[in-house]
Amino acid sequence: MADVKNNQVIDNLKRKFKNGSHIVFWYDDNAEFADELDNITAELKNLANVVILHRGEQLKLKLKLLSAPSDESYLVYSPNKQPSLNDNHLRDIILYSDTFTADSQEMIRRDLGLPENLKSFVKTHAKFFANKERRLKFSKYDINSYEKNPEMGILATLVNSNLINVNFFDILQIVLSNGIHEKNTLDEFAKYNVLDNFWGYTNEMFDYNESEPNLLNLSSALFITEAFHQMDVPIPDRISDFDLSSKYANVSTFVRSFSSSNVNNGDKFGDIADEVWAQYGDKYALLKNTNVDQWSKSGVFSIFDRKILLWEQDRLLHEDFDSRTDGLTFPELVKRRLEMHFVSEYRVLYQMLQNAWKLLSSIGRKTSNSTEGMISDYVNEGYLIDTYYRHFVLSYQSLTKTDAFFKTREAVETAYTNEYLNTYNFSWTDKLNYHNLASRDLQRNFYKNYIETEQNRIVVIISDAFRFEAAKELERELSMDDQITERKMRYLISGLPSVTYMGMPSLLPNDDLKLVGKNLLVDGKEANNREKRAQILISKNPNSAAYALDDLKDATSKEIKGLFAGKEVVYIYHNQIDAIADNKKTEDDAFKATADAIKEIKDLIGRLRTNSINHFYVTADHGYIYRNENLKDSDKISEEVDQNDLKSQRYIVTENQIAEPGIGKQKLADILNNDDNRFVYYPQSASVFKSAGSVNYVHGGASLQEMIVPLLEIKTTSKRSQAVDAELQLISTNRNITSLEVPIRLLQAKPIGSTYRPTVYNVYFQDVKGELISAKTAVNANLTSAKVEDRMIDLNLNLIDKQYDNSDKYYFVVENTNTGDVVKNEYNMDIATFRDFDF
Repeated sequence: MADVKNNQVIDNLKRKFKNGSHIVFWYDDNAEFADELDNITAELKNLANVVILHRGEQLKLKLKLLSAPSDESYLVYSPNKQPSLNDNHLRDIILYSDTFTADSQEMIRRDLGLPENLKSFVKTHAKFFANKERRLKFSKYDINSYEKNPEMGILATLVNSNLINVNFFDILQIVLSNGIHEKNTLDEFAKYNVLDNFWGYTNEMFDYNESEPNLLNLSSALFITEAFHQMDVPIPDRISDFDLSSKYANVSTFVRSFSSSNVNNGDKFGDIADEVWAQYGDKYALLKNTNVDQWSKSGVFSIFDRKILLWEQDRLLHEDFDSRTDGLTFPELVKRRLEMHFVSEYRVLYQMLQNAWKLLSSIGRKTSNSTEGMISDYVNEGYLIDTYYRHFVLSYQSLTKTDAFFKTREAVETAYTNEYLNTYNFSWTDKLNYHNLASRDLQRNFYKNYIETEQNRIVVIISDAFRFEAAKELERELSMDDQITERKMRYLISGLPSVTYMGMPSLLPNDDLKLVGKNLLVDGKEANNREKRAQILISKNPNSAAYALDDLKDATSKEIKGLFAGKEVVYIYHNQIDAIADNKKTEDDAFKATADAIKEIKDLIGRLRTNSINHFYVTADHGYIYRNENLKDSDKISEEVDQNDLKSQRYIVTENQIAEPGIGKQKLADILNNDDNRFVYYPQSASVFKSAGSVNYVHGGASLQEMIVPLLEIKTTSKRSQAVDAELQLISTNRNITSLEVPIRLLQAKPIGSTYRPTVYNVYFQDVKGELISAKTAVNANLTSAKVEDRMIDLNLNLIDKQYDNSDKYYFVVENTNTGDVVKNEYNMDIATFRDFDF
């Protein structure tokens, strides 16, 4: 007897008694361990008494065991074969006792807790079970999930599945993720004699059957079948070898499940889809006789996204803004595509084209005939064109390859400059007259109208070059926060030139403003830095202060409380946009800096709110114009000036008369309400004066983008947020499953807003054991419409094609991915099978 086997026997016996066994019967058929009994008895000392059961001594032993003290344990060793229960006088004791065998495979079976009907399975796969590490992995799986197909447990072990319940779809997903040309996994299956089982399961689940099966063909059949079914197009005869429609429910469940989750790092699903397309897409002309309406419905191959994007670009270039794809407008189509698999790869392109669509379809509206009308149009709707342009450019700038969409960029640039900036701003400047502007709207009167009359502490955040449209985006983001109790968007009209040295002093308390060089004096005092501005604030209200936003970013709550203690008026200066954009080397980051500015201001309000600071104004010194292409010489106006005149790309300040077409002017005296006899001249379009400075980013002129600055008032609470996840409810009334395709109707209970936040749910079917019988489908509860009918979501879920027990319970599950909370809705299974009929 080998020492290793003997030690294993002793270890297993010790484990049984330590785990609470009181009596253990060991029938050693061939008396293989008879000579080892002394050693075994010694090893079991203090654990159990060893008793030898000889022939004819069953009754004697029975009496001994029945009369034994309850605290004593016994190992009953018989050197003979165990008799049948009918012939065994100890059968009643055996039934409530434990048994032991020294057969290595049998010991493994018992250690793993496998039932007796799997004895032959363990013996057949002795090579697999010979390794302790493999046995340990195998033991973690729930036996109920693989007992009918025990080789499935071996497959799960070899691919190292993380699921407790063995699932062939999970096993197959891991195999494919390891590489469809990689043989190592299949070689492992062959090594442990389960490769035929693997291919047998693929045949059973998908009806995939080839004389020489391989992972590439299996993947191709799965992906192509799903793609054509999603497109609702019959699979052509030329690729009938790839048609697995006979088991489509399983194909769809697997492909959709694989699409929504990856086993390893990276997009394995996308890699396989690309490989399948590379092998067979052109070879079999898979897109022949299909169109964009059909492509729009499938998310299997990335070629669909590329085709759709190029098709939409063509529609935009032809100004066909009313075109529909599968009945959807372009924004609706984008929403559909962004919920499909290749969203991460094509999100930027879809968003870019969507912003191009919004911009191009919005331009061309008739301008108002009055100054008030143009301002109203801009602050209520017109500003959106600047937002669309900014988001378009941000997307375009992020692309590594732009050739395919260069024509879209040209169309956007031409429309934005010629049809929007030039047209709208010529109309605006043609009517502009400071005498006709409401006093309350003038930037120079800000402190008098909004701060001086305030009784409680007020914080003013002044962000250099923070355009009106950027503040509207900030307002929209804050609207999703229920701790923002009030938002009110107004506007201010900056002075001219619309530059920092004019705008920042104008926002201070003032009775007299005077421009000396590039210094706007406030009541005779310089205000060209934060420290000087702070002194002007304090002279008006001693309980005032001026801080830089950058200095507050990393301040602790204690430091913030110290800085704001006793303060009634606090100005916070922020210089994100102008600092980056007003520099030739970094001006093309103007829109990125705008996005950063929105985030930084939002974060600051959140931090100050938690420190009981709850009343804010957000405004700016001026706006800007940015175009994502270099200005041409034809866009530059030559105009000579005197040495003491002020000149930049978008303005000239001089006493001299300039009477040139396309150049407007305002009296500086009207702008500053003083007796200055100079004029401020500016291009009436988006053109510039020939002057040193940035190429694409300019400001100082009289455009709506430069002069109309935000005045966003915000009130907050320090109370805990009451916002909750948007709820997704099942409202389907039919709770009977009559086919493998189950229609589902869901309702997002409330629209997204400050008290209901967007939430992603997984929805799926499972059986009473908790095993999935459909793929998990992600549903975004992010709808904002107040109309109930607009918040209904219809979808179809495919169930795995297998035998169902109509007497069991089945559940439709709605799972909140934020919290993990689930709601189970009971369904009755009523799928008819041939077994239900008596032929």
